[in-house]
Amino acid sequence: MVCIILHSMVITLGAGEQVEIVDSPQLPVEVKSKVFQANLSNLSPEDYRFTVLRLIAQLEYEQKFKIKPSVFPQIAIKFDAQRAPGLSTNPNLLFSLVQFLERRGYTRENIFLVALKIDRETGFTLEKQFLASQIITGEDEEYFHPDWFHDSPMPPAMGYRAKLLIDHPQNPEKRKIEERKSYLPAFLFLSKMHWINLSTAKDDHVLGIDGAITNATLNSSSNSQRFREDSTIGPAAATEILAIPEFSEKQLFSVLDLSEMQIAGGPEFNAEFIRHKPSLLLSKNPVFIDYYAMQSIQKERAILALKDRVPQDCKLFIYARELGLGDIQETELVQLAD
Repeated sequence: MVCIILHSMVITLGAGEQVEIVDSPQLPVEVKSKVFQANLSNLSPEDYRFTVLRLIAQLEYEQKFKIKPSVFPQIAIKFDAQRAPGLSTNPNLLFSLVQFLERRGYTRENIFLVALKIDRETGFTLEKQFLASQIITGEDEEYFHPDWFHDSPMPPAMGYRAKLLIDHPQNPEKRKIEERKSYLPAFLFLSKMHWINLSTAKDDHVLGIDGAITNATLNSSSNSQRFREDSTIGPAAATEILAIPEFSEKQLFSVLDLSEMQIAGGPEFNAEFIRHKPSLLLSKNPVFIDYYAMQSIQKERAILALKDRVPQDCKLFIYARELGLGDIQETELVQLAD
């Protein structure tokens, strides 16, 4: 085993304060295996609001419960800002989801926007509409928790090693211990928090696809750049983090926006390879969302005669199946009528 997962059902915060994990309602297997797709018409705020509402309504109808404060007291929205201001979560999608939650009775104090890091432009956009306390990044104390991390002997990237040297200049033993740890976005799943995953689709020559899985895992965790250069350990780390019960069970659903996707040149942003498919994918299972997103990327790559990206050969999906996260042969795409 390359990595070790540390997790517990009840952990201790601060001076003896215990926080209990609150389980989400368990969905039937057939609902977890479905991916719902709805087309966008003009990418306007109204278009996104209507499409988001349709998709969530379909998921709620099939899983037979509603997203409401009495069931899910606090909601964190983990959005994709990894390549901003290049390719990132469309603000119309983010704000549409916030408005949906407000219509369901959530107050702004119980809705949180979460990203590992946010560029200045995105920060300014969010601060115009949200309080600072609602925007949580890796710079905030509550984002990580010392007891929740992914452990791996994989050496850190040079930048992270330099950071540890600055943080612990006189403590080489501490640096050695911290080099193994990738801290998880504990804010998403501790206490009464549940979370929603908003991602984009980007070709990644190491992982196969940088999408819903990575937005929730590697792109949300510290010291994770080390995994992005190894085609075996990278997918293993991403799927092992996703397989943590406390982490995955607190996720309500994932949405992937195909209106802008990068079909080559990843993982860094490359505008030359941006293509457009105006539609949204929604599912409880980010593995299956990435499967269909990868198919969309592959169709565009074929037009340019680029090397095939075959989902069946992608280690993200192979490891996901081995860890019980879902078999891409058993998923179903449900297209909502326009």
